[in-house]
Amino acid sequence: MPDAEALRHTSDALLSQLTELEDLERTKRALEPGSAAQLRVSRRVEALARKVLNTAGQQTDIVEGIAETEDSSSQASREPQVILAQWREAERAMEAETPGTPPWEAAHAAVDRLRAEYRRAFTERGQRG
Repeated sequence: MPDAEALRHTSDALLSQLTELEDLERTKRALEPGSAAQLRVSRRVEALARKVLNTAGQQTDIVEGIAETEDSSSQASREPQVILAQWREAERAMEAETPGTPPWEAAHAAVDRLRAEYRRAFTERGQRG
């Protein structure tokens, strides 16, 4: 299942990022307060923390997608414009990442999932009206 694989990739990426973040924070503590070196490491910590937050968000998106797919037979579909907005957001996230990396794979899986959901919702709306 591609979504389960993407979930595993994002989990691995998140654990790796957290380990790196911990190492950087320990390095930063050992440096002279206010030094240029500490400032450089502080900026790296901040950038990596943002990346951790992004990866955690991607992971949540994947889990929600898996849950939605499993529940799709028992629930009415979402409005196509809502799905389309999330699909565009996922495409922007994918474009911002390096192809083949776990964050890119996660965004790619979200794009595929949202494309399929949009198609189902659009078709469903056409059949009703």
